[in-house]
Amino acid sequence: MNVRRNILVTGTAVLAAFAAVGCSAEGTSTHGAKSGAAPDAVTYHADYPAYSSLDDVIKQSDAVVEGTVVSSRVQRVLPDAPAGDNPATNPQAGLSPAEAKEAKKEAEANPVIVTVSTVKVTRTLSGKVSAGDTIEVSQLGGTYKGVAYQETDTTLLAKGAKKYVLMLAAHGKNPYDLLNPEQALYTVKPDGTVKAVSVGGFTGAGKVDQLAAKAGRIARNAR
Repeated sequence: MNVRRNILVTGTAVLAAFAAVGCSAEGTSTHGAKSGAAPDAVTYHADYPAYSSLDDVIKQSDAVVEGTVVSSRVQRVLPDAPAGDNPATNPQAGLSPAEAKEAKKEAEANPVIVTVSTVKVTRTLSGKVSAGDTIEVSQLGGTYKGVAYQETDTTLLAKGAKKYVLMLAAHGKNPYDLLNPEQALYTVKPDGTVKAVSVGGFTGAGKVDQLAAKAGRIARNAR
């Protein structure tokens, strides 16, 4: 059974719609049907800014850091109230007050699920973050109350010794998020080589030292 709705998500992404799956032919949820059964699943479809090059991602980042994930939590968030009369950014544009109220009620009944990872920064390539700091990075998706939520292009950060290079956008009191789930997420191999986590990321990033030098040049040129 598919359910679609339009909502907005705080951060760099606009969540256009999601489809709920995991229902039987009779329309009843499979969650809890039997021990060991796969959980219900919700798939998010989000629109992120896309960049033409790695340089562009770095230029638009508020911070570029290397770090490891020390912990994570899954939580639900309510979308910011949309504003304006552009249907592309405000799915409620043109609704009557009664319809807008119902849409708000629906959004509150179906909050967005995110995974917030605590990252220990081992090196700062750019931005106002220092090595040794811990920051929080929010990503769409996670398992919440037995339901698996997944954004189609997102690879969730994994806790452990694996080092990542993250290209981040800041949102004040909110956690950082990736500028793009594919183009802004990389792992660091033992020899320092930076590799995109997804096939949608950029190749040829080189090693961390090279990427740091690139980020430094971009920052100086932007002044």
